[in-house]
Amino acid sequence: MTVLAVSKLSKRYRRGGKPLAAVDDVSFEIGPAETLALAGPSGSGKSTIARLVLRLLEPDAGRIEFEGADFLSLSGATLRARRARLQMVFQDPLAAFNPRATVARVLDDPLRIHGIASRAERPRRIAALLERVGLDAGLAARAIHEISGGQRQRVAIARAIATQPSLIVLDEAVSALDVSVRGQILELLLDLQRQERISYLFISHDLGVIRAVAHRVVILDAGRVAESGEARAVIDNPQSTIGKALVAATPKLNRNTPP
Repeated sequence: MTVLAVSKLSKRYRRGGKPLAAVDDVSFEIGPAETLALAGPSGSGKSTIARLVLRLLEPDAGRIEFEGADFLSLSGATLRARRARLQMVFQDPLAAFNPRATVARVLDDPLRIHGIASRAERPRRIAALLERVGLDAGLAARAIHEISGGQRQRVAIARAIATQPSLIVLDEAVSALDVSVRGQILELLLDLQRQERISYLFISHDLGVIRAVAHRVVILDAGRVAESGEARAVIDNPQSTIGKALVAATPKLNRNTPP
């Protein structure tokens, strides 16, 4: 079964009184335990697509099917229930979370909101989530602003997997981390994918990272698909003008193969 199918998705804004196509007739699919990357320069539509998929924005045209259902037709309680299966990890957890909230509070929210565990059970679930992402359970009492960037991103991943999603959208989720921490987070994501069969929509400007972790890639330019295909093949031999420019601008590509 296809986890996510996006068909002819479009979103337009008005800038200076003129229409601007942020996303223009974009289509792609993601299968179970598959990583599809969206790549492209700033303004190419990557993050807009992520927000459309998550229903944080509504498209002007197109169709989104999630786990076989028409995702755009859902509303109210039905949409909230289905959203438990679709989560997001942002670039900056400090912007996504209340920085003064404790780690425990951040992880408690999805368990409470989606009725996953009783109040008595939640501390044990929170400890298990922290351990699953390589953090000490004692970190639960710390405030988000008191922990390191790498720890915050692990907490963000723990929050994302708390609802046992089938798909996680990662919007530049490792770009703000230093190289050593970035590698650790990518290994964690790959491990979770192998163990939990999670699919990823991986948004990044870093083709080296994409080549290392993604199975397929879609390269965007001005809201449209410039080219797509198996990640290593596209990055090693791009056919589009923008694909060639992105490869040329990447100093050193990671030649590891994805799982």
